[in-house]
Amino acid sequence: MPNKHEKSVAHAGPSPELVENVVRQFVQLLVAGGTCVDAVRTATSKVLLNSADESTVATFTELGPIQRDCMEVLCTWRRDVEFIDRRGNPLALRQGTGEKSFGALCKRASCKSEVSTILGTLLDFGAVSIRGDDRIIPETPTFLLGGAKGGGRLAVDGVLRQLQGFLQVVHRNVCSISGEKKPKFERACTVSIAVELEAIFDELVRARGQEFIDSIDEWLERNAKRESASQRYLELGVGVYSIDLGDKQIRTQKP
Repeated sequence: MPNKHEKSVAHAGPSPELVENVVRQFVQLLVAGGTCVDAVRTATSKVLLNSADESTVATFTELGPIQRDCMEVLCTWRRDVEFIDRRGNPLALRQGTGEKSFGALCKRASCKSEVSTILGTLLDFGAVSIRGDDRIIPETPTFLLGGAKGGGRLAVDGVLRQLQGFLQVVHRNVCSISGEKKPKFERACTVSIAVELEAIFDELVRARGQEFIDSIDEWLERNAKRESASQRYLELGVGVYSIDLGDKQIRTQKP
């Protein structure tokens, strides 16, 4: 059905400042890890030349400041008992306000933007859709990917912020060898397993990873309202990533 709501504006790309910050962190990390500047310059030029012919069928959208509201709506929809059914799936919500409505969901998620703006953005992004009975249903649990059925959309600023957060952790840990900073928690593990087990692993990560992230997110949101006696604040959070390195040879057990 036609989208009667306010729509977000698609951009050609993210802000130059955000791109520059991510590239700067990556280059600094390479240099801090022992790579000479000339090698970085040569590799960057080569990669850029080889990437010129690459294309994607995805539509790139910059969600901008409303991204956080969209993220909180999708998270609250999955974990708040008022908005899930007996199986733990998100309920189909009525439009407008009132009990079991999208407006009530936005209020529960403490959104700062107008309800119509949030709904319009999520509809345009492909994260939600409206059924024939005018009920709103979610199409994706993530604020990075949307509209997969229609070619796909990417929240380009969201992707860059994910990269930025990961690079910040690795960069801080690399620089901590000088004793200037305390290392942050960082852990990744990969093991070659039978391809038939991939689906089981995926469900395991989704269940436990989502539960962990939701618990941390709930704690952060609850304490985000606390005033600082020093009037100083930090942007904190955690990330969980599923790693797939493709086909590998089976690992042999050492005697």
